[in-house]
Amino acid sequence: MKLIRMTLSGASALALLVAAAAAHAAPPAGRLLAAQCAQCHGTNGQAVSGMEKLAGESEGEIYKELLEMKARIKPDEIMHRQAAGYSDAQIRLIARYFATGGKTSTTTVSTSTSSTTTTGTSSRSRSRNDN
Repeated sequence: MKLIRMTLSGASALALLVAAAAAHAAPPAGRLLAAQCAQCHGTNGQAVSGMEKLAGESEGEIYKELLEMKARIKPDEIMHRQAAGYSDAQIRLIARYFATGGKTSTTTVSTSTSSTTTTGTSSRSRSRNDN
């Protein structure tokens, strides 16, 4: 009887540890990657003092613009240098993070290239040298 009680106590303790670990799960997939963006675009993309807001913007639009900046590196433009440091899959995670306001799941993103189309007009402004 004592052995059963000890076993149940151990199982209960293990269940509590697993529950605690789940409560402290990994942050959303793009959050750590997007941390660099907070310097200019604010925490979670909620920009202040005249910088462009990223939170809630279209994932496809953010992704497309970052890929364009990555493809056309302009040394005098900070965003072009930032974008060049990320893989396409990382850029997708960053775009998804900002588009969902930080509520992304921890699913992985395929590294295959795919085209993303967006419709409508963009409310996002371009870099002064982007045409």
